[in-house]
Amino acid sequence: MINRFKLFWSQHETSLLLAILFIGLAIRLGLIFTVNEPIDRDAKEYYAIAQNLIAGNGFSINGIEPTARRSPGYPFFLAGLMAIFGSAPRLLYIAQALINLLTIFLIFQTLKFVNIKKHLRLIICLLFCFSSSFIYVNVLYAEVLTMLMVALILFFALHPFLRARSELQALLIGFIVGMLIYLRPTFLYLPVFMLAGSLILKIFKRQFPVRNYLAIAGVALLILAPWTLRNYLVFRQFIPLVSAGGGELWSANFEIAQRVVWHSVTDIQQYENERTISHAHQKALINQYQQQYHLNNAEELNRLLAKRARSIILQHPFRYALLCLNRVLIFWFSPPIGSTTLKSISPAIFLFFLLFKYALTILGIVGLWYWVRDNFSGALVILMIVVYLTLLHAATHAIQRYFLPLVPVMYFALGYFLNRTNSLISSKRLRQQLNN
Repeated sequence: MINRFKLFWSQHETSLLLAILFIGLAIRLGLIFTVNEPIDRDAKEYYAIAQNLIAGNGFSINGIEPTARRSPGYPFFLAGLMAIFGSAPRLLYIAQALINLLTIFLIFQTLKFVNIKKHLRLIICLLFCFSSSFIYVNVLYAEVLTMLMVALILFFALHPFLRARSELQALLIGFIVGMLIYLRPTFLYLPVFMLAGSLILKIFKRQFPVRNYLAIAGVALLILAPWTLRNYLVFRQFIPLVSAGGGELWSANFEIAQRVVWHSVTDIQQYENERTISHAHQKALINQYQQQYHLNNAEELNRLLAKRARSIILQHPFRYALLCLNRVLIFWFSPPIGSTTLKSISPAIFLFFLLFKYALTILGIVGLWYWVRDNFSGALVILMIVVYLTLLHAATHAIQRYFLPLVPVMYFALGYFLNRTNSLISSKRLRQQLNN
């Protein structure tokens, strides 16, 4: 029965792939046309900047003053879509749904490069289509695009043509890393992290091709240079990407002084409620600092908050370490998106989906380990991204959507794990038959 199933999936791979992608599109369109998400918080500013770019008011939130509050990649992406299709949010959401499906297709193609069996490739695509991350096609956040960029890095890292041309591969990966930085400030220090990691590996392994990582970092920083120059000319300050960083570090850690060092990993609603209360407290403190220190702009406030954050961390290193551990668990093992709704409908359904997500995550981590062990050079770029994002969000904020860039990697790693396990089982059965 199982062999017939495998044979059917293998013989009709193209048709089944198209059917899976069509189902994925139908699910995403159903979400877009049945759930009206308000454009608020970060999305409101992205949307406003895009509208101002179209109107000729420059990179501005209010249409008057230029801003360095938001990174430029996603607003320019929205502005491009608006220039072609108009500013109706649903049209923008449909474009994001298609990008999300392209991400799934890229993972399917990448699985071919490591010889994953046909039926397993299709199973991974089916699971990816139903991943709760698709909810983000219906909001104006950069996460759908960051997932695509990480999938492209994985695609370029394993493409047979590019693996034989390491210089071209490094240039392409460096370009995509630069695009990631423009999309999310989270990735600002990724080129530096890659370069530092490659230099450390060079010390222990003299034949390690460190120049490829130098090229990746150099191209990424070169792509970032025009925006850094723009910020210097406009604000007369060195702002590599956005006028932020210190505020995020402070807001993530200021409660350490009050001994708040652990949050629930599985009860995401409780965590969000705690964050809401914390944000109200932060806002009051920021208003107090602005009056007390006569702060005139966001850059001055950012520097003050960075200084205070470092002071709090140095005063309470043990609490900070414990909070970092808690955030690693939240980053990797927070409940699936929409879990609050599931929990209100049925605790049993919530528990099922929670355990299912945990199983996929753990198997994906094991698959990632197998892949790195089997092909260290090909997997290193992706491994560095995984480690970088984990360390960064352990040190700062860890919420569900910050894990989304790693979702394509984990589904690829899951496919690698299933393929390896399937091969081991087949080999064991063959040995048993030979022995008999």
